[in-house]
Amino acid sequence: MKSVEDVRNRQGNEIPDRLADSVAGQNILVDLRVSELLDTAAKLFDRAFRNPAAMVEEGAQLAQTLQQIANGNSSWTPQRNDKRFNDPAWTENTFYKGMLQGYMAWSQSLQNFAEKAGFEAKEAGRAKFLLSQVSEALAPTNFLFSNPSAIKAAIDSGGKTLLDGYQNFLEDAVEGRPVPSQVDFRSFKVGENLAVTPGDVVMQHEMFELIQYAPQTEQVWHRPILFVPSIINKYYAFDLAPGRSLFEFLVKSGFTLFSMVFRNPSPEHDHWGMEAYIEAIDTAFRAVQEISGVEDPHTIAVCGAAPIVVSLAGYYAALGQRNIGSMTLFVAPLDTFGMTETPGLGSFVDSKFHDTVKQWPASKDRVSADELALLFAMLRPNDLIWNYWVSNYLLGKQPAAFDILYWNADGTGMTAQFNRDFRKFVDENPLARSGAMTVKGTSIIDISKFDFDSYVIGAASDHICPWPTVYRSAQMLGERCQFVLGGSGHIQTIVCPPGNSKASYYINPDNSRSSEEWLKEATKCDGTWWDHFSAWCGKRSGSLVAAPSTPGSTRHPSLGKAPGTYVFEKVR
Repeated sequence: MKSVEDVRNRQGNEIPDRLADSVAGQNILVDLRVSELLDTAAKLFDRAFRNPAAMVEEGAQLAQTLQQIANGNSSWTPQRNDKRFNDPAWTENTFYKGMLQGYMAWSQSLQNFAEKAGFEAKEAGRAKFLLSQVSEALAPTNFLFSNPSAIKAAIDSGGKTLLDGYQNFLEDAVEGRPVPSQVDFRSFKVGENLAVTPGDVVMQHEMFELIQYAPQTEQVWHRPILFVPSIINKYYAFDLAPGRSLFEFLVKSGFTLFSMVFRNPSPEHDHWGMEAYIEAIDTAFRAVQEISGVEDPHTIAVCGAAPIVVSLAGYYAALGQRNIGSMTLFVAPLDTFGMTETPGLGSFVDSKFHDTVKQWPASKDRVSADELALLFAMLRPNDLIWNYWVSNYLLGKQPAAFDILYWNADGTGMTAQFNRDFRKFVDENPLARSGAMTVKGTSIIDISKFDFDSYVIGAASDHICPWPTVYRSAQMLGERCQFVLGGSGHIQTIVCPPGNSKASYYINPDNSRSSEEWLKEATKCDGTWWDHFSAWCGKRSGSLVAAPSTPGSTRHPSLGKAPGTYVFEKVR
């Protein structure tokens, strides 16, 4: 039987897996906030003082363990994939070996205390997440005089690494970056070597710009595509450098492609909630219909935008309108119950905890781009924070030039109202219950009854949206849904252009069985899912027609060249 680990181990690592899988988690990060971590910290201190038995017990056990380490009777060793302790000094030098073992024992003691403190299961999970952040931050490798590699580099370079590291630190501090730089920012510029697929802005709305991409074939498919990006990530993860852009691929495959580019909201936009985004997407559909003359364009929705698009589709169907030709969802959990099972972050999806959150001032609900960047990094602090802390500041190195990490650092915020609305959506899980979701006061139809085909893409090693949860979305959409499992992580599945000899994906037309059974019976296909999707979408796109000679229409003329202006807006 094929397992997810089997799938993961067969894939290439064009983008480092540990990094790429951690840069997109907006579907669940609405339930993780810095302020909520502070609330968890307050509860930990309160529990420690009100019920000190657990702390005393764990402290005594830690003291005993440290004594064994001092006597040379400890077998603590780091995990094989923990690269922080690769320097031979951690195993060959008695001092460093003892420090490492003491650190590991203390870290485990913190986790044990969280379990013994008498919390409920969700509270214990939040406490363990917080304490893991503390232990990772205080790892001996994060400090100059307890990092043998940093000491050696400083000596060998005559102190140059320390000067370079200090310069890197000052640069990040001056720029106000919430975490150490993960990418060489000088290597990329949107509109020059990223997001360069030719096109025109054909509509500017308060909440979004609409881009129509220029045809690159003499004939195009009759039915166009409207792309709806994630609400809180910039769209150009799908339009990276030429040769790595899904947008470029689709246009060269003969599709007329439109994409929304959501505005980076300022505090003055905090009233934008789910209803406002539904209205905005509806407006984009109407514009695409008017420009193309096609009543029912295809749509592709990504991550957190997917539930909104599905709700809008259900609303159209309830009104008897067929405004969608097909719907594609990328790593999108529609059954929000599955979010509770995500390791670590699932502990923050807790209706009891949300009762406390509702008592906070509304101003606390706004999530800035910097806070989102910090929270994303906290999903894997060793890889996305402390790895760069050591490399940039202690070793004086420059981060590498990864386009997808540049995109990740180019963040957006989340409005206060959308945060509240999406939190409520997660709690109520309305798409999983027939008749529970309403749009503009109208109950949407059962989403398994849509009269168009759908295509759902999961990613085998996605740690934020585990693929069985995404597979559940395909099941919810009924028999007319095609589920495809990309063979790598969240971002590596997006950035999977033709020509990657290590790429693969899995298909199985039977969505009625469990995820494990689906994978067991699935067919492995070599190559990229891009080709599979292009063929699938082409079959549902009507005939080939002459490519449009000019962008837009009389009502929606060109307002300027892609990528437009909204993508450049920065809001801290």
